[in-house]
Amino acid sequence: MDRECTNESLSPLVHGDAGGNDDPFFDVVTVSDMNLFRRREQIRPELATALAQLEQLAESQPALRSAARLQGAIMRVIYRDLPASGALDLAPERAAEKLRVGTPLLRDEPVPLDLPAIEALMLQLCGIAREHGDAAEAARAIDAALRRRTLDAGRLAGQVLLGQASAIRERAAELGVDGELLCALLRFSLFPALATAAAQLAPLLTAARWEQGYCPICGSWPLLAEQRGLEQVRFLRCGLCAAEWATDRLRCLFCGSRDHEDLGYLHVEGDDQKRAVTCERCRGYIKVLASLAPIPPLDLVVHDLATIHLDLVAIERGYTAPI
Repeated sequence: MDRECTNESLSPLVHGDAGGNDDPFFDVVTVSDMNLFRRREQIRPELATALAQLEQLAESQPALRSAARLQGAIMRVIYRDLPASGALDLAPERAAEKLRVGTPLLRDEPVPLDLPAIEALMLQLCGIAREHGDAAEAARAIDAALRRRTLDAGRLAGQVLLGQASAIRERAAELGVDGELLCALLRFSLFPALATAAAQLAPLLTAARWEQGYCPICGSWPLLAEQRGLEQVRFLRCGLCAAEWATDRLRCLFCGSRDHEDLGYLHVEGDDQKRAVTCERCRGYIKVLASLAPIPPLDLVVHDLATIHLDLVAIERGYTAPI
């Protein structure tokens, strides 16, 4: 079922304000005169590549310039001094059993996270958010809660790994702080460490077939999917740890429907390489991008931002993506 979008339907995003997005890092920023992409400093090659892509995106799509520059600032902070990552001790037999019963590999395991470094990252990201528009007050409140220890970074990280996003939002509501911004800060602060953990555990994913739509490493729902190579095998990609896992193209990853009447997609006229694959049964959607090779972890957020128009169209038509 092909539900095509025209360029006209996307004109508010392409030619003007990109309102309507729920991501607090998207529509609350103002542009600084400083070019965040061209600072003269030594940076990791993969970070340099991602920053170059963000610069190109900012230049080609003015509506995304503020968001792209803010994303660049965030990337520089989280990859400036990477938190130390310890080795994970997970026996292949235990990994295989967890995969067979649908339990993510990190669930209920001791994960060696550098919690002081992660808290420091959250505070630094609060500082960035304070400098950008309407997020300033919300970021200030989270910063204060972290410093008073009414928000505990270690507890929050543990809740992330247990899949307890609702508990994080409930705690935020109790304290009167922005739960969506808090979750975003957590995601970015944990990303380097969890991406390292996912890379360590990746060889164990061959121990048993993973049938779930959520991540086999950390349990998060995928950020996007890749239709990869000449064979067009579909891989889901996690936005929290960057893990990848193959999935059935003819099955909804959220509700499991295989009914062809339920499954469809949205795309922009003339660009069939990027789609929002939808399900009529559960009203879920996932963005799917054509790729020849795996998208590097740092580039995932770049591709996510570059395809925000698909999110806007899908949400406008009543589809949702689990969080």
